[in-house]
Amino acid sequence: MGQYQSHALDTIAYMEEYLDRFHRMKDIFLEFQVSKQTQAKVDKQQKELRHEHAQSNQRVGLFKRPQCLKDNCSEENELCMDIIHMESHFNFVKMYLL
Repeated sequence: MGQYQSHALDTIAYMEEYLDRFHRMKDIFLEFQVSKQTQAKVDKQQKELRHEHAQSNQRVGLFKRPQCLKDNCSEENELCMDIIHMESHFNFVKMYLL
């Protein structure tokens, strides 16, 4: 739409909405822009967290174990995404084209 030769208020409103939507959802790109150093940090933290969970799950009964495994997986995913968001950046060429 930005390449139109002329714009009306409607087309400008559309472009503003598209840009706002892009900025709300752009974090998904961080997962694919992870450096080797960041991935190494994520792997190290996941390994430590899995070790902690393995020790704590030994004391959990058989009926509560599936829920604990689900909670552990959620915690690992949150930790992974937190590290990625702290360490990654949007410093890549296509982002500047906007």
